[in-house]
This record gives sequence, C-alpha cells and structure tokens, in this order.
Amino acid sequence: MTWLLIVAFLLVGLLSLPSVKESLRRPVTESMRRFAPGQFAELSQGVTHYRWIGPERGPVAVCVHGITTPSEGFAPLAQELAGMGYRVLVYDLFGRGYSDYVPGPQGSAFFHQQLQDLLAHEGVVEDFLLIGYSAGGCIATSFAAQNLARVRQLILIATVGLHAPRTPVAAFMEKRPGLRDLYLQWTYPMVARRYLNTELTDGLTPDAVTRAQRAQTRRRGFFPSNLAAMRGLLREDLDAAHRSFNQQGLPVLALWGGEDRIIPAHVIGRMAELNRSAKQDVIAGAGHGVVYTHPKEIAQLIYENQRHGIY
Repeated sequence: MTWLLIVAFLLVGLLSLPSVKESLRRPVTESMRRFAPGQFAELSQGVTHYRWIGPERGPVAVCVHGITTPSEGFAPLAQELAGMGYRVLVYDLFGRGYSDYVPGPQGSAFFHQQLQDLLAHEGVVEDFLLIGYSAGGCIATSFAAQNLARVRQLILIATVGLHAPRTPVAAFMEKRPGLRDLYLQWTYPMVARRYLNTELTDGLTPDAVTRAQRAQTRRRGFFPSNLAAMRGLLREDLDAAHRSFNQQGLPVLALWGGEDRIIPAHVIGRMAELNRSAKQDVIAGAGHGVVYTHPKEIAQLIYENQRHGIY
C-alpha cells in the first residue's frame, strides 16, 4: 500500500511539473515594456504591443508573425517595405513578445479579434497588403477569406496549414486528444528550444531576432499560448479559404524557403491545386526563418509582382 501511495505521489508530481515550471516563469512586466519599441493598445482581449515602420502616408502593409516568432522577426522585412514606400504595421500576438498572455482557446476567431481591434484602434479603414509568416499565414489566410474587401493582396511566407504530419505517432495521438495534450505539455518546450538553438545559429538570423525569440521562452504564457494555437488554429482546415481566393480574384503571392525543414516541398503543388491563380516563388538556400534571413529577396519579389500587375 505504501508503495502505491509513493508511486501515485510521484505520478502526480510528474504530471504537474510542466505547470510548476510555467508558474516560475516571469510574466511580461511594465518595466520590460518600458524599453520596447513602438506602442501599446488596450484592446478587448488585453494589451497588444505594436509599432509602425515607414512613411506616414504610404499604403498600409499589415504583418502577422508565427506562433513562435514575435513581431521583431518582421522588422528586417518591414524596413525593406518601408523603403518601397509602405507604412508597415507589425504587432505581437497575445502570449508572444510584449503583448498580454490571454488564457483559453486560440483558434482563428481569437486571432481575428485581436487584428480587428488593432486596425480599429489605429483607424485603418483602407484596404491593405496582408502578410502572414509561418502560422501567421494561417491567421492571414482565414482573415482574408472573411474580409476580402479589406485585403488588397495576400502574401504568405513559409506558411503552414497546407500539410499535416503523417507519422504513426501523429495518427495515434490524433485519436487520443487527452494523451496528445499531455505529451505536448511535456515535450513542446524542449522541442521549441531545440528548434531555436538550431535555427538561430545559422549565421543569418539578426541578433535582435535571436534575443527576442529566446526571451519569449523565459516568459509566462508563451508555451501555453503555442499549445493553445496547436489545439485550435493549426487544426483548422483552410482549403476552402484558398479556393475562394481563386474564385474571388484576390491576388496571392506564396514564398517559400528552399531549405525549409518545417515545410515540405510538396506544399507548392498543394497551393497550386487549391489556388491556380496564386503566384509562387522559392528563395534558394533559405530555411524556415526566411522572413528575417532573406528580407531583401522577399521585398524584391513583392516589388516584381507589383510591377507585373499583380498588386
């Protein structure tokens, strides 16, 4: 009986360890925000960190980052776009960067609300260029599908949402959501850190992006936010949205990294299958961090597609 109690006690301790670790991480504080670039807006769901880059009267470009990369990851591209005359809005999703952590599900509606609130707060009423990177591509895709009149052009950079892992473990976990969530709570922080340690040592990632990404892993709410997005946003089917762009005539430009280890090469064919009018290009030698490792190349492709009448 004693051994059973000891085993039960140890099991409860192990199961609660991720929660204990999370409680020991520091939340975003006002002292942290004091030195952050840009501004803060009190929106309906919480405080959002954002900043404008570029001329005040240029056409608006709105950038949506991924679930692990804060808005700092868009700064290099934003500077390039600003040089082209764009007024670029970058912001931190809830639970990332300097924005509040908001507990609960994180499906597309959750992310749409933050973006809608921010656009209203900043008085953006004209149509705009919408750019989504990685999981931000899912947010941008679903937002554009529901707000076609507001989006002038959709640009997807190394977007996820066009493929799903097809491994025996993934298939097993798919049928057991409780076990899947427990497994992710234990393994995701380690996997995320391993990914960052690999990606951020490529010699191409700007130091500011490296610091911003590493800082997130030490803040309360970052890992729970990503897990919430995995359960919500990343499980949504976007096929109908992509087909609607072809039917409705929304210009779409999809850009990929030629050495991306996250996004498989076959997604290019999948995009073409869903949206025959989408323009696609591959940046040779670029990994999944293409948005901040190759901003000049991305900006040049955007410029060329504008020149050819896509924008």
